[in-house]
Amino acid sequence: MFWAYLLFVLFLIFYFFYFVKIFEHLYCSFIRRQVPFVPSDKILRGAVVHEINSCYKNASRVIEVGSGFGGLARYIARNTNANVVALENMIFSASVSKFLDFITFQKKSKTVWQDAFKYIENSNHKFDVAVAYLGPDGTARLIDYADKIDVLISLNFQVDNLKPIKVIDLKSGCVYYNRKKYPNKLFVYDFRKLRK
Repeated sequence: MFWAYLLFVLFLIFYFFYFVKIFEHLYCSFIRRQVPFVPSDKILRGAVVHEINSCYKNASRVIEVGSGFGGLARYIARNTNANVVALENMIFSASVSKFLDFITFQKKSKTVWQDAFKYIENSNHKFDVAVAYLGPDGTARLIDYADKIDVLISLNFQVDNLKPIKVIDLKSGCVYYNRKKYPNKLFVYDFRKLRK
């Protein structure tokens, strides 16, 4: 009888989680016009970590903007020398990310539920690398914070009128946003050049 109750509770938790995630996804997509929720896969995570480890070895502060459940932030924290701040503006995703940080004993990664632009603006720190999964407009807004970010790695979305120093084609997957298809790519920008 205990197992039946346990399975029933797990079933309710799963469906509650699923319902809330669908609601959040619809809210983001149709009301707030944000990019769709897409979990980062092994190829994407590996490419981001490889880029940080090979080109920005001394990076000690990394910020992930649009972190969702924080999987990429925790992966970066585990596989680089950097401390990572995961920024998410949706409360459910941020709550799940904080819970996962807690149960995985992440000391180098912390999740913050706040508007990313306000967080960066009010931060007393500079960030060596920013990893962003935002739509084209949100990604372009990060240029306004070039004095606080050295390098931007944008997932899937390019900054208009700014040439990336490197484009990494992941050769698998894509995101659909505003009826356009965006193949999975990393666009790397060196904001230090904008300060000169």
